Amino acid sequence: MFNPLKDHERYAEKDPRDMSLDELRMLLKIKRLDLQLEWNVFQGKIRFWQRVGRTIKQSGFLEKIQEGLQAYRSQSSDNHPPGDQNSNL
Repeated sequence: MFNPLKDHERYAEKDPRDMSLDELRMLLKIKRLDLQLEWNVFQGKIRFWQRVGRTIKQSGFLEKIQEGLQAYRSQSSDNHPPGDQNSNL
């Protein structure tokens, strides 16, 4: 029976031109499994970051940050007169 974890090296090291038809099929199967695994990992990462974003949005954390930034901006603009050159920084 074919085990992709153990037999992978056997097919990966051999030149495809020197392989039999069965070996080429196995190599193709290995490549498909590798591609499927990489795709599953990629989708898992996307789902993870979607969950993180959704959690942050639902928690109200972004609104608190925006409120804090607006408060900081209003305080800094109140501390500098309109003609002050430091207010443009």
